[in-house]
Amino acid sequence: MKQKQSFTTLSRALICALAIGALLLTNTAMAETDTKAEVKGTAKVAKEVKQCTNDEAGKQRGAIIKEAVAALAQTKNAIIALEKKDKQAALDALAMVTGKLDIIIARDPDMANAPIDVRVETYDLISSVDTVKKAVKTAQDLLDDGEVQLAREILIGLVDEIDLIVTSIPLASYSAGIKAVAKLVDEEKYEEAQEALYELLSTLVVTRNVIPLPILRAEELLKKAEELAEKANRTPEENKQLADLLSDARSQLEMAEVLGYGDKKQYKEFYRQIKEIEKKTEGGKFGKGFMDKLKKSLADFKAKIFGASATEKKADKK
Repeated sequence: MKQKQSFTTLSRALICALAIGALLLTNTAMAETDTKAEVKGTAKVAKEVKQCTNDEAGKQRGAIIKEAVAALAQTKNAIIALEKKDKQAALDALAMVTGKLDIIIARDPDMANAPIDVRVETYDLISSVDTVKKAVKTAQDLLDDGEVQLAREILIGLVDEIDLIVTSIPLASYSAGIKAVAKLVDEEKYEEAQEALYELLSTLVVTRNVIPLPILRAEELLKKAEELAEKANRTPEENKQLADLLSDARSQLEMAEVLGYGDKKQYKEFYRQIKEIEKKTEGGKFGKGFMDKLKKSLADFKAKIFGASATEKKADKK
């Protein structure tokens, strides 16, 4: 009986694995045209999206506090001194940490976390909406069958985003912790002091902010479309360009929706607004302000996702 049960589990896993492989091969063959169209639309705004990414990362890096960076460096110097049982060097380093943190707190008493590092991770998904839908359906079927790990292998690649990862020092608890460590050092409890510093480093706060790339691309595509929508006497070629840009923007929003970025209910309104713009600009019609409502809606939507997706966790021990 046990042997039969093991064989059944193995067969089921093998069938699931083959199903995933078949899905990938089928998608490669059937969705090649759709994927090329998706890539073409993405390429139209690749430069602008990269600039937006750099600008946002620059804003985050601009918030880094040099005194906090110095405090972290001195914490590590204190650990090195403790390894050598160099009491004075450890106390000096800890005093430097306290001094730097005091400066930050005096400057901004309401600040809870002082940023010390910003890292950017980009996950650029090259696929079509239909391919992603099929992948999601396959993952759902696997989950229904209890094949969590096989489903995970599919879902782990379904991201199209920029992650801005900010590491910060929690000012109040870190400052109090440093003072407690100084007391241990003064009592020459070097091992306890060193372990306490490692524990303190593990309390660094890591915040992950997600910016969905399809939303960002849709915004940039609409900016290009707006220029043409405001132009009088467009040529037939320019009319086609405008129609293509609006279609590409819709495709990007469809990708964002199927990937699960934000409230799905909001997307129906986005599609309605794009259709409204298409009617206003058909037949060479032109004017200003056609994109204003949709651009604002997307900006608010992106800001909401950015805020809602910010997750905090404790840093690993250094």
